[in-house]
Order: sequence, then C-alpha cells, then structure tokens
Amino acid sequence: MLLDLGFVEERGKDHACFDFYYEGKIVSHTEMSRGGGKEIPGSLLSYILRRQIFLSREEFEQARARKLGMDDYVAILTRKGILKGSSKESR
Repeated sequence: MLLDLGFVEERGKDHACFDFYYEGKIVSHTEMSRGGGKEIPGSLLSYILRRQIFLSREEFEQARARKLGMDDYVAILTRKGILKGSSKESR
C-alpha cells in the first residue's frame, strides 16, 4: 500500500522504514517492527499509520484497497496544506 503511494522502503535489522519524499524532502516517515513479540491491534495500527501518513479514515481505506496512487496522494497532501506547489515527487 505505501509503495503504491510513492513511499520508499528501507529495511533495517528490526524495522522496515517507509519515507515519502517531495521535492527532495521527507514529508512522511513511518516504521514497522518486524518482530519483538508485541502485537498491536489492527484498528490501532491502522489509526496510527493513517495519522502518520496524513490520511483520513476514508482515504486510508481507499489506499488499502489500492484505489489511490502517488498522484492522488500528492493531491490529498496539497489539498490539506501539507505540500506546497505542484511539482512531482522526487527522490
């Protein structure tokens, strides 16, 4: 899902990190643990993730259903005032 939105994945020893770059700057960052034995309930995990990537519940569900792409995500972030300007994402 995050890769569909244009996030870049970096794998570490214990975490997978996802960053979204826009005009060469990190706009959003999230990490997912790959172990540790602690379970986070799905609804809480969804809430935390969608807050970190600046999506409403409805937008998040569209992203999970793979109905949003990077252009859609940029438009959402621009509409919310998180991004300024109209150039494409760059890495």
